[in-house]
Amino acid sequence: MPASLPVELNRGRLHAIEAPVEFTSDGSFYVDLSNHGEGVHVHLHLDDALSRVARLEESNVFVAGDTTSRVDIVVDDRPSAPVTGRLQMSTGYGAETTNVDVTVEPTEEQTRTVAVDESLSKPKPKEPQQSGVARTLSSLPGPDALPFLVFVLLAVAIAVAAVVFVGGDSPAVLIGLGVVLGGAVAALVYSIR
Repeated sequence: MPASLPVELNRGRLHAIEAPVEFTSDGSFYVDLSNHGEGVHVHLHLDDALSRVARLEESNVFVAGDTTSRVDIVVDDRPSAPVTGRLQMSTGYGAETTNVDVTVEPTEEQTRTVAVDESLSKPKPKEPQQSGVARTLSSLPGPDALPFLVFVLLAVAIAVAAVVFVGGDSPAVLIGLGVVLGGAVAALVYSIR
């Protein structure tokens, strides 16, 4: 949250300005103008030194009676060393003037580091090339697929037994055998994936 520079207006008499002599901030801040009397115009001005690192959002402000107004002072350029300058405030068209020595301090930037494991700098070892037989064996279904394979072989055995006992002359038996064998091949291909 930005720092606040408190300024009291009209607290003892008309156009009176009460502000601290010095103010320090490490970035943007705002002037908090508290008016204790009649409405008043306030003019704010940054000197050359302060203008190099900061800017006023508004330089002429009307502060209604018994209200508080806020004027932002934006620090655009973070200095590498402290910068001190003057903020001048005046009321009553220059009849009352006060100066505040403002110092903008450099902020300590937090360095963000990421821990890198040394193993990331080493190349991954290459996987050895597999022979055709090894690739075929690794693509075969594992032990979880054994009940499925037994079921497929049993279906093929029943289909072949039906052809032997009923006879291979009937077109219906041959179509049935083709369907069972096609299903068995499809099931084996599916289980290999």
